[in-house]
Amino acid sequence: MSKASEPVIRYRTPRAGDQVFLCPAAGVHGRGSFWAMVVSTAPALVPQALYVRVVPVDEIDGAARVQTFYVRLAGLLTRVMS
Repeated sequence: MSKASEPVIRYRTPRAGDQVFLCPAAGVHGRGSFWAMVVSTAPALVPQALYVRVVPVDEIDGAARVQTFYVRLAGLLTRVMS
């Protein structure tokens, strides 16, 4: 059982404030795998795909820069923070 204060990890369309796990399964190749905080999203022309503007979680306290990735929703894990 998860407690109310613990984040829940699930497959769903991310929203601003959620965290996503960017990895090759989500269509992000050549970058490794990492958790990132979603800044904003934009729909893609292809069904079940999305553009996400994110900041890697490791960079949030430092000199964070926003990056945009094209992702497949079928392989994207979303950590709901609220």
